[in-house]
Amino acid sequence: MKLKTFTGRIGDGDIRLLRIFCAVVRCGGFAAAESELQLGLPSISRYVKDLETRLGVRLCRRGRTGFSLTDEGRHVYASSLHLISNLEQFEANIRSMHTELRGTIEIGVIDSVLADPAMNFPEVLGEFRKLYPSVEFHITTATSNVIEQSVLDGTLHVGMVIGRRHINQLDHRLLYKEHSNLYCAPSHPLYAKSDMTVEDVQSCDKAGYTFLTDSDRFRSSELHQTASVDTMESVAIMIASGHYLGSLPDHYVKSHWRLQNFKPIIPDVYSFTTDIELITRRDTSSPRTLALLEIVDAMRVRSLPWRQEGVNAGKLG
Repeated sequence: MKLKTFTGRIGDGDIRLLRIFCAVVRCGGFAAAESELQLGLPSISRYVKDLETRLGVRLCRRGRTGFSLTDEGRHVYASSLHLISNLEQFEANIRSMHTELRGTIEIGVIDSVLADPAMNFPEVLGEFRKLYPSVEFHITTATSNVIEQSVLDGTLHVGMVIGRRHINQLDHRLLYKEHSNLYCAPSHPLYAKSDMTVEDVQSCDKAGYTFLTDSDRFRSSELHQTASVDTMESVAIMIASGHYLGSLPDHYVKSHWRLQNFKPIIPDVYSFTTDIELITRRDTSSPRTLALLEIVDAMRVRSLPWRQEGVNAGKLG
């Protein structure tokens, strides 16, 4: 019998058939799906046959060789998972409109970002607070490594990190770009040197992060790192000693009166830009997290108040 051509319109009955088909594929066959669906084998077989007739394609094969999907079946299965996920997300969003959000949202932030004029995450938190006054914030400061791990294991719902790598289990949203330079203090031998060279820089001691090196950014040279630190404040302290060079964001140097006499070292070689990203678990279903992300995405779409170079057309990763 020739199967009917799909008309392109989906109804409630179609969605039910798609859910049954997905359960069959997930369980690995018709008989294996009986327990999950609470349906008998003849009923499951009839429903899958009805779906094939509805879509106009053969979805699967079964017989002595076992259960297998056709090429069309694999395509329908992948599309069905996407459709069902979107429907469930829509249902959760609508339910949240009628249920006041409560509880705590756990956020991890890297240190010393507030001084950057491009960093408008406080506006996000302010908008969230207005919309969901019953939700409490718990914000901790940590390194990007710790924040990433804490988001992965569920200890944190949201993290603000340096965008140095993308992890498959996480969603990454570009918030803004941070500009940095290699600096020295007035008491450092290079400070008064007018004809400074890369070789001069290479001969100096550098203070750097234990969790992140700058060697990949400084492609034209290798830096002699002899001091390891884990915070921006510690980098500044080592530079201020007059014995070390160190990389700092420009906004951080400008915001501290004790650092404003720091001198950038050969900016054409040693300046760089870092992506600052917001991360969440890719499979998150937390209503509080999803509500926060909606605010972030809405601000990005409006391009307010984010700086233009921080606007990203969609999720990264």
